[in-house]
Amino acid sequence: MKTILVPTDFSENAYSALFYAAKLFEDEPCCFIILNSFEDQVFKLVSPVYIGKSDELMNSLLKASEVECLAEKNKLISDLGTTKHTFKIISTSLLLTRAINELIVKEKVNFVAMGSKGKTATEHLFIGSNSFKVAENIKGAPLLIIPDKIAYKVPKKLGFASGFKKSYSNKQLEPLKEIHKLFSAKTKVIYVFEEEKLPTTELENLQALLQISKNDDFELQWLSETESKANTIMEYVYKEKLDMLAICYYKHNFISNLFRENVVKEITHNIRTPLLILPSTD
Repeated sequence: MKTILVPTDFSENAYSALFYAAKLFEDEPCCFIILNSFEDQVFKLVSPVYIGKSDELMNSLLKASEVECLAEKNKLISDLGTTKHTFKIISTSLLLTRAINELIVKEKVNFVAMGSKGKTATEHLFIGSNSFKVAENIKGAPLLIIPDKIAYKVPKKLGFASGFKKSYSNKQLEPLKEIHKLFSAKTKVIYVFEEEKLPTTELENLQALLQISKNDDFELQWLSETESKANTIMEYVYKEKLDMLAICYYKHNFISNLFRENVVKEITHNIRTPLLILPSTD
């Protein structure tokens, strides 16, 4: 049975991510772990006002979190109608990224799914601070980031964007290949070039990827860089109406620019395309 971990801050976007993931794997029984970290509220425990009341406050925060997690679960079951999935709820005072990475190991998590923005994210941001931190720090599992205000759509058109500075293993690509096969999707391997001829390293890495995916009928899509590689990719996603974009996040590659404020132009603010972030080897 597949295990899907879904962090939530009880925002609408967080619920959309939970619903999207449940629909994505609706034909396969999965165990969904609904996780809430109330670590951001624990700072109150060190306030002089709460001296001698820390245990009481911690229990109060824990119970409130568990009640809201249960409400999320019940709403999902009601909205799905019927489901093959089972559910766990976990409330924790741990830092969100730490809780996620510990659960990935402990529960053998196959996918992590979360909303692109939480309760406090500003409207113009492509991705909120919590999702950005998770993307930077997640280890051992793919991360599916679901934009706000998105309706579930079967992913038939996929993209995989890379600069091919590094090679990819079959294990890294497995989450993308799994979704590709599950929905008989068409997958474009997107490369943004600056020069007509690929540098040797990039060419070797590209050829290796095409060899790994030769049985999956991935197609290569060359794009000429416009304002920036990040903008070029997102313009293509928008134009071709891709249902999901897969990337491998590295802290210092051009893909990281997709997450930075004021780097990607206004078009990205209107894009409602889920991002599948494949595990890196950093």
